[in-house]
Amino acid sequence: MSTATTPEMAEARELIDRAMKLSPAVRESIALELLHSVAPSPGHPGSDWAYWKAEIARRIEAVENGTMKTYTLEETLDYIQSVLDEDQKP
Repeated sequence: MSTATTPEMAEARELIDRAMKLSPAVRESIALELLHSVAPSPGHPGSDWAYWKAEIARRIEAVENGTMKTYTLEETLDYIQSVLDEDQKP
């Protein structure tokens, strides 16, 4: 969230502080409603549930028919560690 000090931002901060005292389920509901209010416009793939359902089905099929490589948790963690190690080199 922006740190600019405006009356609107001060009000937003107050709302966030109050919302953080609510249950996780209520916060999730509020967050989703807010997200939907700024979600991509209709027609954008990110706003279309049918698009995501089809994408998930495509990925499941690719895994099941062997055209998508999968990795174990250990392989994934090893890869992440190797990337972190590379970033640490001078």
